[in-house]
Amino acid sequence: MEKDLFKKICGSFTTGVTVITSNDKMIDYGFTASSFTSVSIDPLLILFCLNKEAKSNIALKNKSFFIVNILNEKQINICNQFADNKLKPEERFRGVETKNSNNQIKKISDSIAFLECQVTEKIEAGDHYIYIGKVIEGEVNKNLLKPLIYQNGLIKNLL
Repeated sequence: MEKDLFKKICGSFTTGVTVITSNDKMIDYGFTASSFTSVSIDPLLILFCLNKEAKSNIALKNKSFFIVNILNEKQINICNQFADNKLKPEERFRGVETKNSNNQIKKISDSIAFLECQVTEKIEAGDHYIYIGKVIEGEVNKNLLKPLIYQNGLIKNLL
């Protein structure tokens, strides 16, 4: 199968948009990801995929902490900022309101929800790594917010 056809087929699947944040040696890292899913209830596990060339791999070592921030429909600019590969790690957080977790990982304010996790496994898969994380904490925003979604190469809201 041609790569372009594969991308088109996979891109037709609607998914939510997240920003995954982490920290290493006092440097905050973050990237936009739509490849996030729950894996297990017992124990509580999630996974996401990240390109092997991404700078955030520096902070995602075994046992390191990270946060999955589930973006709301009004956070398109945040989505685009964290997806910009030209930005240095510290530039990605510029102008973004955050709060630190107990493990000093940035939670993006006004996200629909967040999950704080600890890396338990990193699996090589082609040009990406699959990270599996054990959920240690989470919270849902009390405001009724709609999710930011990704389909056919476009970021949009549900309406």
